[in-house]
Amino acid sequence: MPRICHLFDMATGWEQRVAVSQLVDRLPRQGHAQTLAAIDPTALAPLRALAMPIRVFPRVAGITALAAPLIGRFLDRTGFDLVHAWGPDAAAAATIASRRPLVIELFDPAIAKKSVKLLRTLSRPTHFAIISSCEWIRRRLIEGGVSPDLCVTVRPGIDFAFINQARRAGLRDQLSIQPGQFVILLPEPVTRDGGHLEAFWAGALLNHFSRGFTVIVPGRSREQNRIARFAATAPSRPSIVTPGADVPFERLIPIADALVAASGEDVSTTAIAWALASHVAVIAAAGYATAELVANKVNGLLYKRTRDRGSVVSLVRLLEDRDTQARMKEAAHGQAFEVFGLRRYVEQHMRVYENVIAGLAPGTGIVDSAQVG
Repeated sequence: MPRICHLFDMATGWEQRVAVSQLVDRLPRQGHAQTLAAIDPTALAPLRALAMPIRVFPRVAGITALAAPLIGRFLDRTGFDLVHAWGPDAAAAATIASRRPLVIELFDPAIAKKSVKLLRTLSRPTHFAIISSCEWIRRRLIEGGVSPDLCVTVRPGIDFAFINQARRAGLRDQLSIQPGQFVILLPEPVTRDGGHLEAFWAGALLNHFSRGFTVIVPGRSREQNRIARFAATAPSRPSIVTPGADVPFERLIPIADALVAASGEDVSTTAIAWALASHVAVIAAAGYATAELVANKVNGLLYKRTRDRGSVVSLVRLLEDRDTQARMKEAAHGQAFEVFGLRRYVEQHMRVYENVIAGLAPGTGIVDSAQVG
């Protein structure tokens, strides 16, 4: 019976929390024993909603290598067969600690690009895999020198039953969102370079002139605080909801009317996948990763982000186009049902684990669900 240690680092966010919860809940218990651990205390906050014990191996002075001896002794004592690292630093610590089979999972193209040299150094011919949530991450890794044979694309899994439950849970009322409001959700994490401020201003302008618009700015961060301060200066009625870290992001998506992903850079597309599955209109700045999932005016709306106020104007126009949004939602939901099935996500992870432990190429027997048909 393979024993799997899930190891987290400071890159941990809502995507990692959702993914590991799906694996813990749905991998056959008689075939997989799973334990959670972290090398950075900051990983605990996003994982708190799991209500599971998490072993912490702190890095002294933030040096990853100094956590390795503790990790190594823990792995030896408990007899783990494989480490699933959910970030580059966690992967580095696991490699220093042990030569056990290693799987690394990445959701963010920016992290893949930034860490590609480290990941190339960590890679080894066998008993190693990097799971990418989109093909663009896999391409970034290969361009950076990681062997294609070590990279496999596994699209995020989405629990459609969870979406239906979340939509009926009364969260809008709990957040004091008035009936009939058009709710715009910004993706988490909220950052200065992510276009979140201009997306908020687009919603605030619509609320000022037309009323009936609310923007949810999720999580807790400096940029979220900055946007809240700007919102306080708006001349019209309040147009912002800041639920903080107490409301998991995956519960906010089903109650939204539109997800606005305004970053001009390549960003994680997991939130877009969830929005497509939730009958939530997707409005996004065009990028390589985004274009993998969103075809303009087919299942979402894309626009070219600019450095001037043109992006806000573009967003206002797209947010006002309710007819096009309505047409796209059904096509988007059908695509999501085919591509982001939860059972497929779990089964493909089982296959990657089996391949890596056996010394096979990690992608053996796995087909990218977005390429089927």
